[in-house]
This record gives sequence, C-alpha cells and structure tokens, in this order.
Amino acid sequence: MSDLLPIAAPDHWENFLWMLGADDIAPEFPLPWLPPARRQALAEYFSGPGVRAQLEGLLLQALQQGTSRRLGIYFEQLWAFAFTHHPDYTLLARNLPIRAQGKTLGELDFVVRHHPDSAVEHWELALKFYLQIDHLWVGPGLKDRLDIKLQRMHDHQLPIALSDTASAVLGARGIQLDRQWALMPGRLFRPLASFAACGHPPEDYWWADLATFQAFATFQAFAPLHNDSPADSTGSSAAWYQLPKPCWLAPCQPTGVSLPPAAPVAPEISEALLARGPICVCRVSPDGERQRGFLVPADWHARALNSTAAHT
Repeated sequence: MSDLLPIAAPDHWENFLWMLGADDIAPEFPLPWLPPARRQALAEYFSGPGVRAQLEGLLLQALQQGTSRRLGIYFEQLWAFAFTHHPDYTLLARNLPIRAQGKTLGELDFVVRHHPDSAVEHWELALKFYLQIDHLWVGPGLKDRLDIKLQRMHDHQLPIALSDTASAVLGARGIQLDRQWALMPGRLFRPLASFAACGHPPEDYWWADLATFQAFATFQAFAPLHNDSPADSTGSSAAWYQLPKPCWLAPCQPTGVSLPPAAPVAPEISEALLARGPICVCRVSPDGERQRGFLVPADWHARALNSTAAHT
C-alpha cells in the first residue's frame, strides 16, 4: 500500500466562517477576550442568505494576492477580509510596526473602528494548534508552547499598543485607541495512548506516533467511532485524509474530498511520510469529519520532552 494518504483540499469560505465562530483555546487565561456576542454577530452576518454567493469570489481573489504560505498569514488575510466587508467595521491599520530609535518593538495585528459605538479597537490575534505533553501544550513543530504564547500576549503584545511610542505612531495617523481585544482560536490534541490504555474511544482530537495509531486503529473500539452513525460503524464508508495547513481550520467535509468506496479504517503508513515532521490527518464519512489527529515521528515525544524542559 502507498505511504501517501489522499490530501484534502481547503474550503476557504468554511475556514472563514469557522474562524469567526471558533472559541478561544484558553478562555480562562486573563486576557481581554472578544465577547461571545461580538463573535456571534460577525459569524451571523457572513452566514446570512446570499452572502457566500456575493462575497466568496472576492475572498478567493484576496487570498490569491498573498504570497506567503504561512498559516498565520492566511489567518490574518481572512480577518482582514472580515473587517473590510462587515458594515460594522472599518480597517484602519494592519500589522502596524511600532518602532523606537530604529528598533521594532512589535506590531499591532489590526486596528479597526467599531461603528456601533464609534470605538477604535486594537485586535491581537493568533491561530494555534497544540499537542499535550504532560501538563503542557506544545506546537507540532516544537517551536511554540501555549503557556509561553499566552504570557507573551499578556506581557508584551497587548501592552505595547498602550505605550507612549505606540500612542505617538497611532496619533500621527489620527488614531487613538479606546480598547483592546484578544482572540486565539485553534485546537488542543491529547495523546491517543491515554485513551488506548483505558480502552476508551479517543476524543475528537488526538496525537500519536505511528505504532500507537496503527495498533489502536485495528481495535473494534476505534472502528465504530463514538460519534459515528450506524451506517458508519463498520468504517467501510469512511476514509483517512492528510490535511495540509489550510485545512486545519474548518472540519473537513465529504464535498471537499473524494471518498473511495471502501476506504481502510487503519491505513498503512510508514515513518517516511513523517520525515519532515508531524502531519495532520482526519477521518471523513459521508456525514462529515469524524475525527482528527496529528501523526508524529517516533522520536517526537522525546524531543518534545527535551523542548519543554529547555523552556521551564
């Protein structure tokens, strides 16, 4: 069997709607999180009848103008589109550098005017995906950690907008901030081994090395997933797909992939597929996405432990 999984294609409009409505991954952390009512108002407007037909082409044009393939830039492009096309907002600045004595102190992700109350707002955004290692959450590439990211946003990224230097930069543009908001949607992935040890079906989001994934995927407890419909319980109508980064946002829908008539429940994958690092995969049935996980190289867990120790 081929080592390559079929690769899903992103639905940019569904990603856009998911981004607008997704919850923050650490709402208990003390940041000025955007109120749910504000988030809901954005999502409801762009989910209205006829809006997709009117705006989807413009969204695709806006995305094509970008040259970067970084997921964070893609995320910012989606938000820039929201601020540009929602009647409650005017985009005043994007990625505004704050410099002093030739040194860049930071950037303000977005500065917008919220017309319902005529307030000028600084929005600091991040799209994050973390895998659990003991009591910590680390990025798949081991270059990022949830607690460090949250603290940096709290101690640096938000306060810099309120500094005298930033006030001068903004004032030169005729801008004075009234408030700030933070957003950090994403997903948290728990180790598949912890579910395998107790014999329970895994949660929707997990991570595993290939040995753990292949062993547990052959158990009957894994084939009839806990949220499968009876028609899916044998796994014969579901298939596994590899998700490139633009597919990490919205749930994968069967309309965006071509389901084979008899897809394996536990695809045979070799370590060579993970030569460049972890990959995101999902299982899709005719009813939609059933499960999502990160497959990691055999040495990933050991390197993750070393990484967390180095930053403790």
